[in-house]
Amino acid sequence: MNLHTDPLSTPTETGANIDFIKKTFESLHQDAVIWKAERLWTGSMNPDQQASAMDDLVTMLLCINNETKRKGYFESIPDHVNPIIHTASKEKKDLSFILQAEKSKLNKLLSKNSDSNLLDPLKQRIVSLEGKMLLYPHNFPPKITPGELKKKVSERQKEQKDKEESARHKAKQLHEIETAADAGLPENFEGNKDDVWDALKYGIYEHEGVYYVRGTGGADKAISNFTLNILNHVLLSDDQASRLMSAKNVYGFETMLNINTDDFVSLGSFKKILARRGDFIFKGSDLDLCRLQEYLQRHEVTAKRVEVLGWNNKQKFWAWSNGLTVVKDDGKTEFLPVDQFGIVGFAGKQYFIPGCSIMYQDKEGMFVNEKKFIYVEPIENFGFDEWSRVMYGAYESKSIPAILFYIGSIFRDVIMAKVRRFPLLNLFGPPGAGKGEMYDSLMYMFGLKQDQIMLGGATTVVGFMRKFAQFKNAIVGLDEYKNNLLPKVIESLKNLYDGIGYERGKMSNDFATESTPVHCSTIISGQDMPTIEPALFMRCITLLFQEGKFTEKQRRDFQKLKNEYEHHGLSFITASLLIFRPVFEEKFKDVYTIVFKQTIKEVGNIEVDDRFIMNISILLTVMHITKEKLQFPFTYNEAKSWLIDNMLIQHGILSNTNEVSKFWAIVENLSYERKIDDHFLIKDGHLIIYIKAIHPFYQKEMIQRRDMNYLSVSTLEYYLKLDKTVFIKYDKMPLPSGSRPYCHHFKYSKLNIDLIRVPTLLGETSEDHNYRVNQAYKDAGVNNLDQPAAGGATNVLNTWTKECEELPFPVKK
Repeated sequence: MNLHTDPLSTPTETGANIDFIKKTFESLHQDAVIWKAERLWTGSMNPDQQASAMDDLVTMLLCINNETKRKGYFESIPDHVNPIIHTASKEKKDLSFILQAEKSKLNKLLSKNSDSNLLDPLKQRIVSLEGKMLLYPHNFPPKITPGELKKKVSERQKEQKDKEESARHKAKQLHEIETAADAGLPENFEGNKDDVWDALKYGIYEHEGVYYVRGTGGADKAISNFTLNILNHVLLSDDQASRLMSAKNVYGFETMLNINTDDFVSLGSFKKILARRGDFIFKGSDLDLCRLQEYLQRHEVTAKRVEVLGWNNKQKFWAWSNGLTVVKDDGKTEFLPVDQFGIVGFAGKQYFIPGCSIMYQDKEGMFVNEKKFIYVEPIENFGFDEWSRVMYGAYESKSIPAILFYIGSIFRDVIMAKVRRFPLLNLFGPPGAGKGEMYDSLMYMFGLKQDQIMLGGATTVVGFMRKFAQFKNAIVGLDEYKNNLLPKVIESLKNLYDGIGYERGKMSNDFATESTPVHCSTIISGQDMPTIEPALFMRCITLLFQEGKFTEKQRRDFQKLKNEYEHHGLSFITASLLIFRPVFEEKFKDVYTIVFKQTIKEVGNIEVDDRFIMNISILLTVMHITKEKLQFPFTYNEAKSWLIDNMLIQHGILSNTNEVSKFWAIVENLSYERKIDDHFLIKDGHLIIYIKAIHPFYQKEMIQRRDMNYLSVSTLEYYLKLDKTVFIKYDKMPLPSGSRPYCHHFKYSKLNIDLIRVPTLLGETSEDHNYRVNQAYKDAGVNNLDQPAAGGATNVLNTWTKECEELPFPVKK
């Protein structure tokens, strides 16, 4: 065979013993059947391709109606195709032999260090031979025998004949069968003609509340004492599915079944599930179960389970536990409720939402959070405009970030996709100051109130992170925040800002990991301000709640919000805001860029971290996009002014946290020098200190160290009160000086300073000294074991002093 020609299109000489069909087409050299056969068979490189090629050959031969011509091709095709394969195989073997000889020759010349003039031509020949070898397939298809072709054509003809006969038989039956008796069914069979035909088709039928399978000689057999109805076939995931069924036995008892695919195809598992529900007995065999499956599934409808409530971007709907909210073509929203089984149809497809299905209504431990995430019918003449007005009346200026945070949460996925962050809302303050009430007000916008997750309890990172994957574009609340939380908890809270979920390794050999996604925005509340980790504090928009008196109007609006509206649920307002999604998708990034630049310019302080400005810019962008359609109880400029002022307070708190540490370090140092003994005392574990009297000493010490960033009395008192883990109260107390001024009370053991000093007396033994030390701690109400190492705050002071040594002027130590 010439390697430079196409072996599949080159005619091959054949033997002399051929029939007239072969002789007729030999002269043409381009016979279509022979040419196609050569193409199909010689191009088959593996068993799958050879099977497909044989199938195509048989189909082609069946298209030849003339029996004589077809028989002629049974012999013509193998005689044309097989020599090509034989020749190609032989040439490949010959070529391989030559190639090996040339390589052997090259190796000998290389071992003798021969001249390159001899080596180069030999190397070129080897490369050429290797290229020619690539023209041949690795494995040649087997030879075709005339008998094999004839047998396969005969089998195909029989299959076609059987199908035609079956179709004619069914048509005849359908024409002849008019009654159940015609089909051999009981005379009192209540089904219609279609049911009769189904009994013939599937070999099983329903009669008098049970299932019968067809037997021989009319001896049909009952295989159950119940009937089933498949309500929906539910796709749970790519590899899991279940069927929602209703079952009724002959005694009239009805129940619901949710059977997964594995149990439905296993006779033993199927019987167990039925037995658990009461008197439901299946007496059939594996074959009968297969018949039942085919019979029940003939009309079933497939529904896809909605795995995450809230916004579903692929299906373009908002899923509640009791239905779907969709935006219609006219721009208005519509609520589509689920039926009693949790099924709802939309856009020609069925969806299954289990939370409100009757199957789970009595199971209090299942879908607890999902059952609260429901759509509530609108309150007459009450929408977003009225709600925001009452919110502003109840919470005054603190409602500005809360309202904008709520709207932004509904479109969180869009905002995350555009700017890769979403701020945390931090509600900080003492008990009873209103933190919990504001959280409740925001949660009622998504149905019934969801309980907050208690960070101070036994909740793990994995536990509370899962809550963020249950809903999409909703809000999750984390309560009892404390600055002494575990570092991994603090780190997880930071990750919520960036939408980074909890990752864990999978039990596999490929070191793969799976991540719990973060779909919701976050509210963090507690009596500690999250300043222990500046990176976390900068991710928050912090609202300071303080106990105080309410105005009559504020109290009236608060009661109206709680008693008249929130107990009803306000999720219909959330549903009404979904119409803004297209404009968020289209404009958010561009508007945010402009708002961010404007906010930076207005703040005018390069020391303010950009993350603070990004946070309020996101909320301002939310208002900028919606303010033309929604009536806010505040203007855009008022919102911007309040958010900037609040942000600067946060910046100041973050900047001055270190200044408070310096203050305590100086207090410890002054105590060692016995300069302030008359202005503080330690009693019942509390440090009672007169700040106004100590402030001049603190200010003088700061000036002597050439550090002019000392805090004023009022500012210092304000920051000292912020840390509720340390501060107790502000009250009158008699001091060693004899005066009874207003003093600040702190938890001494939490301050990490050492103010209890017991000097050693002349001639005193160490045992006596230790006794007096322990007695001093006992008198102060302090556990000696809780006391920090000597100079706890002094370490801070020393570090600070070391920084001062680098200044170009002397500093007093």
